[in-house]
Amino acid sequence: MTARLRLRARLDGGRVAGGLFVSIPAPEIVEIAAVAGFEFVLIDLEHTLIDGQALEHLLAAADRAGLSALVRVPDAGSERILQSLDAGAAGIVVPRVSSLAEAEQAVRRARYAPRGIRGLNAGRLGRYGESDLPALAARLDRETLVVAMIEDEAGLGAATEIAGLDGIGGLLFGAADYSQSIGRPWQTSAPEVVAAGAAVARTCRDAGIHCFAIPRADEDLPRLLDEGARGLIAANDRGLLRRALTATDRTWRRIAGAQA
Repeated sequence: MTARLRLRARLDGGRVAGGLFVSIPAPEIVEIAAVAGFEFVLIDLEHTLIDGQALEHLLAAADRAGLSALVRVPDAGSERILQSLDAGAAGIVVPRVSSLAEAEQAVRRARYAPRGIRGLNAGRLGRYGESDLPALAARLDRETLVVAMIEDEAGLGAATEIAGLDGIGGLLFGAADYSQSIGRPWQTSAPEVVAAGAAVARTCRDAGIHCFAIPRADEDLPRLLDEGARGLIAANDRGLLRRALTATDRTWRRIAGAQA
């Protein structure tokens, strides 16, 4: 089984997969995530300036390390959907999907004809033309994950339609942006935010697609698992690095201060 399929195989088997949110364009972070035991990474292009060459290096690192790599693209109409998938991503995560039309746009860009308009390419995934290209396109359509993020009230209202769209493989609830959309910025544990996340999880279960989640604290995990989340984006590189550096800095300062 290839690294690209590791995440899909676990989710299709009903098993939990742990992911690291990657915002720092350093291949070593992807490799360390693999050593730590993660099954996948989610590379963020929405809130970062990661360029094409850096993205290719991150995807290649994931492949070498045996991890699946999802890419969060800027939006449903982004050209980076095609580029990310051609470079070897296992799938895409599309932010701010607020309507069926936006979900359809993302699916069209991620899928080959007749479902979509993804351009044909005999690059890395086609072994630069060595593969049977028609068979390759059919296989990639089966394997590629398209995950829509539900991040506002309009998206929540359209979630059932989005989840039922042919070509959508999962939903991810964005608690932070949802909280902002209802006038409760960063209050991700507010009851109405938690209820919206649970509704997204039920929608996934009813539609037979995968539910992804971003735990905000360890205490969230039992609830998210009970709701049906199996793709857990359990940490982010910047937060982990900041916390580790802060802890180390405070430790040496405490010891140095005691010896002064």
